[in-house]
Amino acid sequence: MASTSAAETSSATKEPPNWLKMPEELTVNIFHRLCTSEILNRARKVCTPWRRICKDPALLIAIDMIKPVDDWSRDYTIETLTKQAVHLSCGELIDFSIEGFGTDDLHDHVLLRSNKLNRLCLTNCYNMTSSGLSQAVKKVPQLEKLHLTYISTKAEDIEVIGWNCPRLKSFILAKEYFSEPFIESNKDALAIANSMPELRHLQLSNSNITNDGLQAILDGCHYLESLDVRMCYNLDLHGNLGGLCMERIKDFKHDSTENSRIHPQIHDYDYLDDLDFPRRSYVDDYSEGDSLEDLIRQLEYEGIVRYRRFR
Repeated sequence: MASTSAAETSSATKEPPNWLKMPEELTVNIFHRLCTSEILNRARKVCTPWRRICKDPALLIAIDMIKPVDDWSRDYTIETLTKQAVHLSCGELIDFSIEGFGTDDLHDHVLLRSNKLNRLCLTNCYNMTSSGLSQAVKKVPQLEKLHLTYISTKAEDIEVIGWNCPRLKSFILAKEYFSEPFIESNKDALAIANSMPELRHLQLSNSNITNDGLQAILDGCHYLESLDVRMCYNLDLHGNLGGLCMERIKDFKHDSTENSRIHPQIHDYDYLDDLDFPRRSYVDDYSEGDSLEDLIRQLEYEGIVRYRRFR
């Protein structure tokens, strides 16, 4: 009993580890595993040594910012925090990703100060314009990877981006699911084919591309190693074109191979009011209590949309 009590007393009085005595290289290694918001909003506020470490531009060569519901704190807006991260990177930024926020002004600010930027990923930046994006990207001609998911883009701006980023090797263009249903258009495909000859990797999602547009891409992008055209429902790949894609491209994904990993964004239900349906649409009866799966299932049944299940 006495020995047990002594052990408990010793454990209770044992001091917590002094993290400040941890070797600096180990601290830096740990900080490299933190996301940008944790570095700026937490780690650098702990103590003076950690604040000094957080000023090292090497910690911020990759910035990944996602807007949370509470915007992290009352003291910083997400855009202010992003600008701070870019400032602390001291021009060493290589990889920049944001989701759920962003304006033309912010992207212009970031790209103007990032002359080493190699990879740019934008998701759900609804306050950013297509022309604003194309003008901002002119500042980073060395860009090799551009991934746009649910971003407003016009074909003419895609072409501007391609001509001003001649090293571009990876391009993702994932559009919103209800973006002009049933309409065939090869504008985006022709813009890519005409301005991005060095592409190795291309992914189009929810595109209105047809076989003619796909053929133009094959003719204009001779170095393609991977091509993903899942959820491009105007394509017919059962004939010679599908065979040519499988012959020329090492990694060719389409709807008959596997389901897309990108889940569609469902927006603009009012757009359906402009379509002439032969009967009352289930959309008129849709309420917040109905699940997304219920809505999609009924739309599928009515022939309004073609949908694929996702992993």
